[in-house]
Amino acid sequence: MRRVLPLVLLWAAALGAQAPARPTASTYLSHVRHLSSDEFNGRGNGTPDLERAADYIAAQFRAAGLAGGAGHESYDQPFDTEVQIEPPSTAALLLDAGGTTNTLALGVDYYPLSALDRPPGTPPPAFDDVPLVFAGYGISAPGLGYDDYAGLEVRGAAVLVLTHEPQENDERSVFDGRNLTPSASISAKAREARERGARLLLVVEDPSHVDDRAMRGVWWSDPQRDAMGIPVLRVARERLTRALPALDLEAAAYEIDRTLRPASRPLDGVALDYVEYRAQFTARVRNIVGVLRGADPSLAHEAVVVGAHYDHVGTGGEFSEAPEATGDIHNGADDNASGTAALIEMARVAGATRERFRRTVVFVAFAGEELGLRGSTHYVQHPAVPLDRTVAMVNLDMVGRARGRVLVGGFGWREGFPALFRRMRTWTRLRLEDFLRGGGYQADQSDGASFASRGVPAIAFFTGFHADYHRPSDDWGRIDAQGGAEVTRLALRVVEELARQKASTGR
Repeated sequence: MRRVLPLVLLWAAALGAQAPARPTASTYLSHVRHLSSDEFNGRGNGTPDLERAADYIAAQFRAAGLAGGAGHESYDQPFDTEVQIEPPSTAALLLDAGGTTNTLALGVDYYPLSALDRPPGTPPPAFDDVPLVFAGYGISAPGLGYDDYAGLEVRGAAVLVLTHEPQENDERSVFDGRNLTPSASISAKAREARERGARLLLVVEDPSHVDDRAMRGVWWSDPQRDAMGIPVLRVARERLTRALPALDLEAAAYEIDRTLRPASRPLDGVALDYVEYRAQFTARVRNIVGVLRGADPSLAHEAVVVGAHYDHVGTGGEFSEAPEATGDIHNGADDNASGTAALIEMARVAGATRERFRRTVVFVAFAGEELGLRGSTHYVQHPAVPLDRTVAMVNLDMVGRARGRVLVGGFGWREGFPALFRRMRTWTRLRLEDFLRGGGYQADQSDGASFASRGVPAIAFFTGFHADYHRPSDDWGRIDAQGGAEVTRLALRVVEELARQKASTGR
């Protein structure tokens, strides 16, 4: 893995030498434009593109004169995290029944529940002409006198099962009456199929439930998605019934419930084609941490943290607001090249005017934010300055669409923030709004929440959601460079204030 690129270092040093000691629209936009270029392919977690972005940020920190904050003078704070490989929008499941091929569409007719372990660059497994076997409810419970797999050979096959378990509405059922047993879980059904050598599992809502809930809501966020060892697909019942007219699911379920005898059988003349695009793997990503030592020896042991996440959603998938554009680069100019550019500019100016910062200032570019604040969570567990000596955190996320106003929120403050907010109004020509009163932003969506939850009060800057959020159209040409530079200047003034005044957070 390459670290700091020599050409990037030279370019960063030259920019640092020429740029004035204040944030400017031109230098701000140059960072946004660079980080949101196609060269970085949307800065997806676990990709070489995110690593190149990290190298770029580290080079900027070095050019600004910051010390490494991750130990041994390194700017890298690595951590491991689970990352999803998302399927392309063209992914499909094909069922050939009696010579008629039925194409089931991803997100409409089926969606994956299981995420296989597969590192980046490894081709997805393909399933061609795989026989399909119906295995009832997919339950093997010989102790209860019931086994859907008794006498059934499924090795090398795809297995189709119903959700839940037989007689679930019968108080007298051997399956603990109306209480579902562990055998009813999809993970248990996947384990049964996998241990018998099945290659893939299809799960369909059992007909005792009139409403098929398979495709309800946002299918990407199904809570049962997991690594189950084999591909597991949740299939819409109505679509499967049309594709397999010879299989009467309702009649089969009725007979099983009535007799408590399996109705399992191979589905003659039916074969399946599928490519398992979805996967998960454990990737090593890194926060980039730089430290500006405080100018006042009596306060330098305390710190203010400034943060912005630099990851985005790559080429779409789970976190895209445009699922039909999966495979297209989501450049993330506003989210969050805009905040990262502000962080870089703040580091550059602070490095050139370090005497203004009495406390130590820690600059952190977080990875893993799009996966759930993972970078900031890791930082608070391994801070460059102990959290009990960190007086506040300032976060910048989506600050590139100011258009004359900025939303500011304070989290975890028991006192002090209202007065600071009022003073901020006199420091900028931007209109300030408290985004806790609107803007669609929630406290737990900000990396500042990771600090507030550990007792460090946080301030977050945000210029609002828009129609390009998490879409390929979030490009640098739509950035308000003057507004972004003004947000950067305001945030830097706030950091300077927090770094020199007596802490008034009520901690």
